[in-house]
Amino acid sequence: MTDTAPSDSRDYITWLDAIWNKRLESGWSGRPSLAVGILVCPGFAMMSLSGILESLRHAGDIGDKSRQIDCKWEILGDTKKPVHSSCGLPVVPTSDYLNPNDLDYIFIIGGLLDQLDTVPEQYRRYLHAAHVAGVGLVGVCTGAFILAQERFLKGQLACIHPYHRKDFQFAFPGQAFTTHEDFIIGDRITTVPGGISILSLMTELIKKHLGPDRSAKAVHQLSLSERRGIGRFERTGLTPHVEVADARIQKALILMEDSTKSQITIPQIASQLGMSERNFSRIFAQEMKVSAKSYLVSTRLKYCMWLLKNSGDSVTSIAYSGGFSSCSHFSTAFRGQYGMSPKAARASAKAMAGPQPG
Repeated sequence: MTDTAPSDSRDYITWLDAIWNKRLESGWSGRPSLAVGILVCPGFAMMSLSGILESLRHAGDIGDKSRQIDCKWEILGDTKKPVHSSCGLPVVPTSDYLNPNDLDYIFIIGGLLDQLDTVPEQYRRYLHAAHVAGVGLVGVCTGAFILAQERFLKGQLACIHPYHRKDFQFAFPGQAFTTHEDFIIGDRITTVPGGISILSLMTELIKKHLGPDRSAKAVHQLSLSERRGIGRFERTGLTPHVEVADARIQKALILMEDSTKSQITIPQIASQLGMSERNFSRIFAQEMKVSAKSYLVSTRLKYCMWLLKNSGDSVTSIAYSGGFSSCSHFSTAFRGQYGMSPKAARASAKAMAGPQPG
């Protein structure tokens, strides 16, 4: 499939059809919890790109192995043409344009304002095709300018970096915008001014699609140092959106997410946090609106579900890997959370995956 969107309308329809008919030839197996495509424009900010990728990398896998399991991502475009960032470093797209129906969001990371006219026309056409498919569009930094140029922001409030206030007002008179928020999520259109704000947005999206434990993990992994209180990034990214105001509970979420390896218990978590079990359980319930025990069991069941879908381990082996004392106990808990037996979940996952290539 050619990467250049033709100007002739008939050829353009053929180009779109080719995108629509291409079903994730990148090798993605199954539908992840969060699938993202990224368009980088000439002169884009490297920090915005790394903020998106690092957040997905830490949230998408158990531990720190960088496997694309629960989150998958590709930088879309011409895989033979590098795009130079504002600092001069080139980035080569990792994939041709994917079928928009296989993506939850498409991020467009804008570049330097004097390079907006060099944004590939196929980027703009691909955004329109994705919008028709119901995919969320995210304008990062001056990516909001591109969304405004394509009239995606009509009737919506945009979030703009203060540095670009006058430029945005001049280019789009009458368009409502703010410079006082980390991001604005509208009707399938999101804008974020870039910089550290991209981390705040990513915690929100990860929480929505993967849950607060993975969102807290991303925040934890991207923090600069271990300290008693919550730092500025955690206050802007974690507290408002993941709704965990207590640093001890934040750390407890990380311990629980990693409990599939350590099989940690509630008393052990409380001890590591320097709290009594009773006090820890009380504060955890206040912060998370669910008991610590229920949350820990739910986290382990998520891991067991992943093993059922992605490993050949027996149900009994998976039960023990998830920290359950018996297969019977595991099956009862699993059915309570997912409404089906572990064997049924595995059979359903195989049926959805379809025949595997030989």
